[in-house]
Amino acid sequence: MPMSSAASVCSLARVASYRVPSRNFNLVISRGSVVEWSHNTQSSAIVNAANEGCLGGGGVDGAIGDAGGDMLFEDRMNLPQLQPGVRCQTGSAVMTGPNSYGSLNVPYVIHAVGPDYMQYDTEEEMAQGDELLSSAYTTSLECGKSKNIEAIAFALLSAGIFRGKRSVDEVLQIGIDAICKFDGYPALQEVHLCAFNQKEANALIRIATALGLSEGEQ
Repeated sequence: MPMSSAASVCSLARVASYRVPSRNFNLVISRGSVVEWSHNTQSSAIVNAANEGCLGGGGVDGAIGDAGGDMLFEDRMNLPQLQPGVRCQTGSAVMTGPNSYGSLNVPYVIHAVGPDYMQYDTEEEMAQGDELLSSAYTTSLECGKSKNIEAIAFALLSAGIFRGKRSVDEVLQIGIDAICKFDGYPALQEVHLCAFNQKEANALIRIATALGLSEGEQ
């Protein structure tokens, strides 16, 4: 299957690694498409920036769907519907796998639904969106915990057009905070954040540095 042009041609490279204080895993920042991500274990997962239907969309969601092929689409179709057309609520995450998903390099795909900040007007609504975004990251990590996943790579949630009036730094700060507050679990070794462009990568490094995270193994 051809991959969506929005997220198909950008190879992936590590740019920084940090040790999360009081946790037993590294936070790794990479630049490129999460579609290209791989780890040296079969106990790995990528996190897709999905919508509530979980059947595909544009951008990275479309690229992951194209790369994952028919088997991923079938597994997404088989996710239980919470209500007609909704397989995952905003602020939550669901997992498909283990399976062989086309050209993807992982047996698991976690589908997380971040908020659409373009729908929010008031500060109260924006704050509620922030809580949903944090929850989407945390719930994704809990999905990984349920299968003892050793390495998890996130597409950045609500960081593109759906960030609305929120800045790139604001939405990425929420994501890093949620990851750093996650308790972890014995099997977890690395959590990756995959910045699709240099602006996002620079923001992630800036935020991690401001938090005082110490450099980990590259």
